[in-house]
Amino acid sequence: MKRLFAVLPVIFFLMTVMLSAQEINSVEFRQEGTYRFGKDILNFNVQSRKGAPYDEQIVNEDIKRLYNTGFFADIRSETKKRADGNVDLIFHVVPKDIVRSVKFEGNEKYPSEKLYEHMNLAIGAPLNDKRLSETINALRDFYAAEGLNDVTVSYTHTRHVEGGINVVFKIRENLKMVLNSVTFQGVKAFSQSDLSERIANQKSMFSWVPFLNMGLLKKRELDKDIIRLREAYFSKGYLDFQVKQVKMNTVEGKPERVDLVFEIDEGKPYVVGEVSVRGGVRFSDKDLLKKVKLVPGKPFSSDLERLSVEKLEEDYSPLGYIDFQAKPVRVPDYRTHKVDVVFEITEGLPYKVREVFISGNRWTKDHMIRRELAIAPGDAVDKERIKASRSRLMGMGYFHKVDAVSVNSPEVGTKDIDIKVEEKNFLHARIGGGYSDSDGLAGMIELTHSNMDILDPKNYFTGGGQRARLLALVGTDNMDFEADFTEPWLFGIPLRWDVSGYMRNVVYDDWEEQRIGFTTSLTKRIFDDFTTISGGYTFEHVRVHKMDKWLSPELRSQRGSDFVGRIHFTIDRDTRDSALNPTSGYNVNLLTSFSSRALGGSHDYMRLELKGSNYISFFDKMLILSMGAKVGMIGMLDDWDGDVPLYERYFLGGGDSIRGFPYRSIGPVDSFKDNMGGNFMYLFTAELSHPIWRFIRGAAFVDVGGATDFRKNPFSHVNVGVGYGLRIQLPAVNAPIKLDLAYPVLNNQPGLKSKLRFHFNMGFALF
Repeated sequence: MKRLFAVLPVIFFLMTVMLSAQEINSVEFRQEGTYRFGKDILNFNVQSRKGAPYDEQIVNEDIKRLYNTGFFADIRSETKKRADGNVDLIFHVVPKDIVRSVKFEGNEKYPSEKLYEHMNLAIGAPLNDKRLSETINALRDFYAAEGLNDVTVSYTHTRHVEGGINVVFKIRENLKMVLNSVTFQGVKAFSQSDLSERIANQKSMFSWVPFLNMGLLKKRELDKDIIRLREAYFSKGYLDFQVKQVKMNTVEGKPERVDLVFEIDEGKPYVVGEVSVRGGVRFSDKDLLKKVKLVPGKPFSSDLERLSVEKLEEDYSPLGYIDFQAKPVRVPDYRTHKVDVVFEITEGLPYKVREVFISGNRWTKDHMIRRELAIAPGDAVDKERIKASRSRLMGMGYFHKVDAVSVNSPEVGTKDIDIKVEEKNFLHARIGGGYSDSDGLAGMIELTHSNMDILDPKNYFTGGGQRARLLALVGTDNMDFEADFTEPWLFGIPLRWDVSGYMRNVVYDDWEEQRIGFTTSLTKRIFDDFTTISGGYTFEHVRVHKMDKWLSPELRSQRGSDFVGRIHFTIDRDTRDSALNPTSGYNVNLLTSFSSRALGGSHDYMRLELKGSNYISFFDKMLILSMGAKVGMIGMLDDWDGDVPLYERYFLGGGDSIRGFPYRSIGPVDSFKDNMGGNFMYLFTAELSHPIWRFIRGAAFVDVGGATDFRKNPFSHVNVGVGYGLRIQLPAVNAPIKLDLAYPVLNNQPGLKSKLRFHFNMGFALF
């Protein structure tokens, strides 16, 4: 008996060694039912692989991941031991019932065809609980966006005669509730208007317009509005803040209008007491404390606390500490209104990237996505690089959604990067138009293919990231036909090639200009993602025609046709946060071009231009200051004192240059007092915009500049216009509207009267 007990540990040890040495000989999926999933999808959701050590914990995690896909009703694993000691791993999977049909019941206001647009279930595939839940939420969100906040959406199913189920969504619709007023009781630290701007439930003066759906009560946003208010107060140190009650009082006699009241207890603001960091290993607590932005004795701010966490992550993220956490723990003293803050550090372990997996791209080729990534196998698992990769992919314009996350991998010390994309429609057709005081009324048709591959007919010439566009624009003052093509990665490197052919005709007050030609250029990023250098060639035929007969001989001598052969070089740096509505950052651009007979042109001349703009925001982007400048000159190469062609000269004035002056009214005049355009221009502008109401902003501005002759006094004849305007961006219609009222406080343009002038610009696409 004693011998038996003596050998038991040895036997146990040998069994452990044998089990630990087991490898997976094969991984098999046995699917029940009529529906079959592809092996790639099943393999993607498991980490167990042929040749890897068998680990029961990993197998259990694989089963969980398969369950989490939402497609399976039952999953179990089975192992078969082989003679060589290895095992065959078998997953038995039972898909859920196949969806045979989807119906909607109870929807009276919106037809089923409209609701089908928000369905995320696939007919003919197994029922997916996750997609079912997403569909229910999407239907609720749709009704909420239409103002039906009390809608209820439930789900049931019936058996189909041929097997599977019929899914039925039961919907109960309700009336829209419109906000009559939104008030905050017990408020001193903020103004009523400031708090109103921070929440989703906002009163609207346009609530009476049906299709805008503005000023509606959003019950599902109320809890989030309380959180938004709390964040606002925490940013000023009001840690005792609470919303005691939210009242929704129906207006008497108006059952669809409601007064929304937030009863608030602000409390008192806290100041920072002691600040400390603990838990650092890779870096000392003392060094990490230098990153913290909270200062003892200063007012507490949750914004500074959040910024401190970001600063603490800066040293760890590039080293692969993907699990790093810096948790701020507040210890408030309610008597002294001081709060001690301890940043508890959990470093985790550094990881390297093993593999990068890409999914969801039906048309876009894998290599197109991978070439934009800021992270690759072998790199440290850096959160910032993962974020940068997501931003780059979104910036390509091909995807509605990009998810980029790190996931566990079977190799110790490594993680995989899982990138899932949701592609946009790559074919676009737009019909629209616009009107401005400069360009008149115009209509537009545009066809665009935003993800073309001209070398891949098997994939319907799609998926290579190339862009092609056809544009036709016809208006009272201009006509424009264009065909454009862009290859963003020429020769497989990040070198953008653009080529464009065009025919344009512009009607000015005293003549017309027609241009027919093509231009091509190469653009390359240098230094970083914000700086580019570009070079190209343009050839065009230019005709100045339909010139008024009462113009001076100097101007009438410019009538006729010329050829332009031009090479051009540009350096551009753009750090703006948005190209359409920037609130911060700057843009600087240097352009030089040479037109020559040797390049196919009729004249020899050069152009040099420098322009820039800077944007600064104040008070959480409430006020936005924009400042811009542009200086340009053009001169003949063979005769510096000669006159450059009329179609290349500078004309200022109008809504896009110096406001308060008519369009193209500023420049040197001839013997008939007609503006003949300058060979030198300068323009300085400053604008301060502020919010008025939601999508309406006001703007005070000043413009300074002139178009002159650099051979004389280039900065003579300064003109200054000042004014005020509105910037309107309608949410339901893609219609940016710019309205400006300006007056020329300094007018050095001969023959031009000073008076108040209105500038109007609106452009939109209907479809």
